Amino acid sequence: MKETKSEHKAHSLKIRYPRRLIQLSVLSILIWIPLVTMNPHDWSPSRIVLGHLPPPTVREISGDTWSFTFYGFRLTHPVAFFEEVLAAKVVYIPFAVSVIIPLMVTLLLGRVFCSWLCPVGFLLELNQKLNATLKKFGLHYELKLKDFRYIILTLSLLFSLLFAVPIISAFDPPHVFGRELIYIFTHKAISLSGVGLLAAIFLFESLSTSRAWCNYFCPSGGALSLLGAKRAWRIRMEKDRCIYCEKCDRACPYYLEPMRLATGGDFNWTKCDNCGLCRDACPTGAITFRFGRRL
Repeated sequence: MKETKSEHKAHSLKIRYPRRLIQLSVLSILIWIPLVTMNPHDWSPSRIVLGHLPPPTVREISGDTWSFTFYGFRLTHPVAFFEEVLAAKVVYIPFAVSVIIPLMVTLLLGRVFCSWLCPVGFLLELNQKLNATLKKFGLHYELKLKDFRYIILTLSLLFSLLFAVPIISAFDPPHVFGRELIYIFTHKAISLSGVGLLAAIFLFESLSTSRAWCNYFCPSGGALSLLGAKRAWRIRMEKDRCIYCEKCDRACPYYLEPMRLATGGDFNWTKCDNCGLCRDACPTGAITFRFGRRL
């Protein structure tokens, strides 16, 4: 099928550019927040005695990708909401309102948080290049892993319900990453547990299976996969344009083999996070993003 000029222009615009811009913006905001909020060390008693107390610089901006507040406007990660409700066994109305926008985005666009907003997902995506380099030098051991995301999610939510303790927030990498940035810039310290968890994930994915955390272990990503399984915005395959080059398969970080959409094979829609890497890799424009019922 002949490609029109408008279709060619639309396909030539790579998804990765706006996605990278958004990812870098989120990362910048996470660093900016502790830099512009009050440093508790400036309020130490010794400085008060010496008359060195600086003027207050408290701003109504706080949080990270788990829960973010901007001058009274609050956004909450869907998993954070459900976990807190199960732990507290009560629904706080303003808290419920804060989850509406993130929840609607997930239901409409799928788990785009993972590919467009998650700072750890962004860094792990960049880490794939290190993984590929180490593989060339033989410093790599690929493991065949099973999907434990839903098991970890179920057990964590059950634990929160039974013991009134939000457990996922303790080890969710994006939330841990945000906390560590606050510790570093505000308290001039780090937590060994948080840094150790993040370092272990990056080290494992450098030397072994790339994107293992997101693909097999992340309970938050698993929950967003379930919420966004019936999303309206998804990739589409124009079968008559596909030349079966498999470039889209090689580009997919979750090994989903998008070319199955052209051959009639099963495709795991729950794991697809609409990153657009397969679409950017397609040389003929066979893969596009569209709204509507999946085909």
